[in-house]
Amino acid sequence: MNRQPWQRFEMDLLIEQAETKSASEIAKTLGRTPDGVRCKANYFGLQLVTIHNMKAWQPDEIALFHTHTDKEISHVTGRTLKSIACKRLAMKIYRRAA
Repeated sequence: MNRQPWQRFEMDLLIEQAETKSASEIAKTLGRTPDGVRCKANYFGLQLVTIHNMKAWQPDEIALFHTHTDKEISHVTGRTLKSIACKRLAMKIYRRAA
């Protein structure tokens, strides 16, 4: 895998276009993968436009990360375990023991 560090102009473009373009569109402009763009946006807490009808995380859902396991959060919120793991990583909250 040939990962290149993000340049300042790429971050600026990501921040500028995050609310109006999808990860695929931004990736095409930057010559990066959509997964790479999503990961970087997630790391910096940016919300990207998606082709899915994904809902934004609500404060009461985020609070669950401190008191519940991923499986419990999934049951309460109806979100997938993958979605929960990505959010946990972005917030730098370690997994709660079952």
